[in-house]
Amino acid sequence: MAENELNVEDYALLDSGGGRVLERLGNIVTSRPCPAAWWRRKLPGSEWRKAVDLKREPQTPQRLKIGSVRFQMPRGGAVRGLAPELRPHWERVGALCAAFAEKNRLPARVLHLFGGAGGITLAAAQAGAAVTHVDVSAEAIQRVRESAAINTLANRDIRWVVDDPVKFAQRERTQTVRHDLIVIDPFVPKDAKRGSFELERDLGPLLGTVSGLLSDKSIGVMLFCRQGSVSPTTLLNLMRQEFNVFGGGVESGELLLKGMEDMAAVPCGTFALWLSKRDKA
Repeated sequence: MAENELNVEDYALLDSGGGRVLERLGNIVTSRPCPAAWWRRKLPGSEWRKAVDLKREPQTPQRLKIGSVRFQMPRGGAVRGLAPELRPHWERVGALCAAFAEKNRLPARVLHLFGGAGGITLAAAQAGAAVTHVDVSAEAIQRVRESAAINTLANRDIRWVVDDPVKFAQRERTQTVRHDLIVIDPFVPKDAKRGSFELERDLGPLLGTVSGLLSDKSIGVMLFCRQGSVSPTTLLNLMRQEFNVFGGGVESGELLLKGMEDMAAVPCGTFALWLSKRDKA
């Protein structure tokens, strides 16, 4: 590998505890705060002391592979924004989109609201879906487009929309375009100015708007809440309230960041999803 060539290696959770997680980002070991990790660490202090501070230490641009998706990692790390805890869910999205295409002989249409780093967008595109990726941050969308390029997805059917996701969804209701799978992930980094979305106030009305954007061949709706202390039961009740009328089934649970089998799973939020009868797993 040439000295200036980008490094393409896997992400790994190495340890957790004492209010932090220890991670490998390619060839870099780093740690970040995690208030939910109350337990004792498994690895000795000598391993934790190998961690570097990405905000202080200069680094060359680096690619980070999480599951099937490669990301252009921004300078300074920001690994939480990449959402490695969502990996099982974007793999599920890919499987659902592939099954839809095989059954219907046309690509699934996916709407990703609050698209962020775009793991779900990229996984859906890898499965041949036509994706609409919406985020209020132009900078965030530019980073996802760079990630799309390194995943050889630059020429896929991805519509990049810089807009407030709630306002976009409201306007989309007046259009004829409908979506087979809708993903909502209202994660707002502390240092980002991405609107004033408040879960308690805005999530219920947004789900009501989204219910009118589903196609007659809909796969489902996925909801992720990676901030605050929202109960899975709260999300379950909201999803049932809005989508039970369509049949199918609703499930909810914790978002968990996982490492090796003997490693403690780290809670990172909650999720709920509704899947139509034809796609319920």
